[in-house]
Amino acid sequence: MDDDYDEVYAVPQDGVAVVTSHTARADYRGMTRQEAMRYLIAHQRVVEEVMRDFPVLPVKFGTVLPSEDSLHRLLLESGALFQATLKEFACLVQMELVVLWNQQQVFQEISQEEPIARLKAQLADRPPQETVQDRIALGQMVVASLMRRRHAIQERLLASLREMALDLLVNPLMDDSMVTNLALLLDGADREALDRKLQLLDEEFESRLHFRCVGPLPPYSFATVELQVPSFESVDEARRALGLGEIASAGEIKQAYRRLASQFHPDRHPGDAQAQTKMMALTKAYTLLTAYAENQALKANAPQEAACCFDRQTVEQTLLTAIRRQQTE
Repeated sequence: MDDDYDEVYAVPQDGVAVVTSHTARADYRGMTRQEAMRYLIAHQRVVEEVMRDFPVLPVKFGTVLPSEDSLHRLLLESGALFQATLKEFACLVQMELVVLWNQQQVFQEISQEEPIARLKAQLADRPPQETVQDRIALGQMVVASLMRRRHAIQERLLASLREMALDLLVNPLMDDSMVTNLALLLDGADREALDRKLQLLDEEFESRLHFRCVGPLPPYSFATVELQVPSFESVDEARRALGLGEIASAGEIKQAYRRLASQFHPDRHPGDAQAQTKMMALTKAYTLLTAYAENQALKANAPQEAACCFDRQTVEQTLLTAIRRQQTE
């Protein structure tokens, strides 16, 4: 946090609380990586400090609400959802596991594979200008072998770790030195079991892999709170995009989307950039209005199919709340 906005405090409401601070609004997406990391580290430090004494639902980094009143309203509207999720994840922790290999050693082994070694020998005494295509083929063979080796190790690691993890997410690899990058959801009491499992895997792979494990962490990858404060203009634009009136139910929103999607789906207009753009706009409108309708039903303690209103006053009093599992490739 900035030095001028470093006080962190709790806003309680009916058994749950938001841990927050006063801060200036910032465009995190427009920041350099170094600038954003400063805020992100502060965010994570607070979450992990609170976790020492209380169960935590992490809030998506960069979330800002306009006032403390909106925090009370958030807890009034979504407190039951937060309490149910906190109960579900009680005593559970996230562990981050990165598995690395020695690239130089791996490439050395690949170079000794029979078809690759044979082709290298054939190319050794020939002028480079005569062997361009063969060298490209050689590079493709090396990459294919590397991918096969990584995939085989990944499958073995995943099979073993899934035996003990309550949930598991495969995160993108950051560079070629990584074999796999995982988020594991564990019972907090199973941390020693994870250490034993990694020791067995290390022995199985004859210490040729390097295991780096970080945690315990809050369940960032499995249950992160996402908040959205929709503007009246965005909701009204979405309503108009789907051809809806001032009042509509979730079912009517879906019907309108399906009707229009059938007209503009790219499969019906191959190569038509305008149709693709229209389809993306329809999907964005549908996603926003569906979340809005669900929120209105939840606030009113009404069935999901109850009609919701799109007037300015109702929209401007809306906080869209969701608890999401991380999406991965």
